[in-house]
Amino acid sequence: MVMFNTLSAQAQQNDRKFRIAKIEIYPEYLNQYRSALAEHAKAAVKLEPGVLALQAVYDKDKPVNVTVFEVYASEAAYQKHLKAAHFLKYKNGTLKMVKSLELIAVEPISLEVKPELLLKR
Repeated sequence: MVMFNTLSAQAQQNDRKFRIAKIEIYPEYLNQYRSALAEHAKAAVKLEPGVLALQAVYDKDKPVNVTVFEVYASEAAYQKHLKAAHFLKYKNGTLKMVKSLELIAVEPISLEVKPELLLKR
C-alpha cells in the first residue's frame, strides 16, 4: 500500500506544471500591484483545485522586482487558471503596472515544507 501511494504521488507530480514569474513593477504602482497580486493568489488557491501553490515575494533591496512561484496540478489546470475570472481581473487590472514579465518553466529538485506549515492558514 505504501509503495502504491508513493508511485501514485510520483505519477501525479510528473503531470504538475511548475513556473516562476519574474515581474518588474513601475515604482508608482508598487503598493497597488502588491494588493492585486495578493488578492489574486488567495482567490486562485482557494477557488481552483488545480492551483496547488502561488507564492509571491519581492526583493527587499529592489522592491519593484517581484517573483512568483507557481505550481499547477497539470497543464490543463494551468490553462483553466488563465481563463478564471479572478486571474483575468488581476491580469487586466495590472497591465499598466507591469514594466516587464518573464515566465520561466522550471522542474523541481526538492520541494520540502514542514507539515505544520501546510495546516496553518
